[in-house]
Amino acid sequence: MNDNIRVRFAPSPTGFLHVGGARTAIFNWLFARNKNGKFLLRIEDTDPERSKSELSGQILRSMEWLGMNSDEPIVYQALNIERHRQAALELLNNGKAYYAFETAEELDEQRKISQMNKVPFKYNRASLNLPKETVKQYLDEGKPYAVRFKVPEGMTEFDDIVHGKTSFNNSEIDDFVILRSDGSPIYQMAVVVDDYDMKITHVIRGDDHLSNTPKQILLYEAFGWEVPVFAHLPMILDEERKKLSKRRNPVSVEEYKDKGYLPEALFNFLTLLGFAPENNLEIVQREELIKIFTFDRVNKSSAVFDMKKLNWINSEYIKSADEDEIVKLISSKLSNDINDKELLNPEYIKNVYRLMKERVYTINDFTEFGKYFFADPVIYDEKGLLKHWNTEIKPLLINFTKELEIQDDWNPSNLEEKLRNFAELNNIKAAQLIHLLRLSVTGITVSPGIFEVLELISKKTVINRINKFLLKN
Repeated sequence: MNDNIRVRFAPSPTGFLHVGGARTAIFNWLFARNKNGKFLLRIEDTDPERSKSELSGQILRSMEWLGMNSDEPIVYQALNIERHRQAALELLNNGKAYYAFETAEELDEQRKISQMNKVPFKYNRASLNLPKETVKQYLDEGKPYAVRFKVPEGMTEFDDIVHGKTSFNNSEIDDFVILRSDGSPIYQMAVVVDDYDMKITHVIRGDDHLSNTPKQILLYEAFGWEVPVFAHLPMILDEERKKLSKRRNPVSVEEYKDKGYLPEALFNFLTLLGFAPENNLEIVQREELIKIFTFDRVNKSSAVFDMKKLNWINSEYIKSADEDEIVKLISSKLSNDINDKELLNPEYIKNVYRLMKERVYTINDFTEFGKYFFADPVIYDEKGLLKHWNTEIKPLLINFTKELEIQDDWNPSNLEEKLRNFAELNNIKAAQLIHLLRLSVTGITVSPGIFEVLELISKKTVINRINKFLLKN
């Protein structure tokens, strides 16, 4: 069967691509690649009120950014509605579904009775027991109806790849609607028909779909179709072990892209949410993940979205990334905010990357914590001023700046030697001047080695910045 493995990721375009959905897509993609199978995309856009074409586009852009394109043309579920409707009518004609004539008000009354009796609501099958003559009369009168699936007696069992043998008592499954009163098919019908038509062999999705599975298996069996293999993945929780919520965390893939995370790093991190490689490896390249991916190492328990781990993984990818690719990403972040376009010189940005790469977690950190490489500081760290700046040391900084103005060999070793000699001659600690240099040139108290920073920023810019600092303070 391995030669014909076909899996699908089927997002609904009612929101952005959630990181939980992206993790599901990744497991589908890795499984397909590991088995030399096909990875397919289906956009489940049958809800006209909530589905938005721009969200479909955003989902597809996020998938492409993560490196997971469909191996075949994308399926748009809304285009298959007539096929879904005909399939529902086929079950009706075969006696495996039936007309249900209850109004919304009558069903609400049934629900209220269930609530009063403190039992789960279950449709009472009143329409199933109607005489054929009554059904024909209602149809002739044009009375509105839905079509309900007739759930058979017995048990529905399946071997879930993650959870093992799983069973449901059919007596606990309602005779669910497969065709609404307006003639539109419901989710259960659409997904089964589409998966069958797409020849899907394995349905890999989140645990939140587990309750849908027995209904879908019953539909497969009613049609006489082969039931696919199911795998239900553990939920992803936040660090408080609560469901991921956009009120507390960024949850869309696009947000992480905008925050400066690399697609390779996010892919690596999301794979580890539920999948445990041997030897507890944490930095695993995509090609290696394809080789080692197996559901034998997928956890049943929920995974925790650990931002510290994501930041560390991203920092490791930044350190080892192709320099030219990082330069492009930094340039893209800067392009709208930099007036001096010479600072967008690739070689200059490459040198910034080399100085900062051991200190950053995201691409945005280069421009946020290293903005002094691209613009003069406007304000200076208040705590730094209180700690390192006073009227007694001001004349020394003025005199040292004059020394810098006549410095010919502008490189780290010569600059450090000059500063230490100046400090010794003036009977002060070198650190006092180093702190002030950093504060006046960068505006902050933390940076890469200050002498390397001075070399890169250039002599002219350094002198100008120190003089501005002296004027302001």
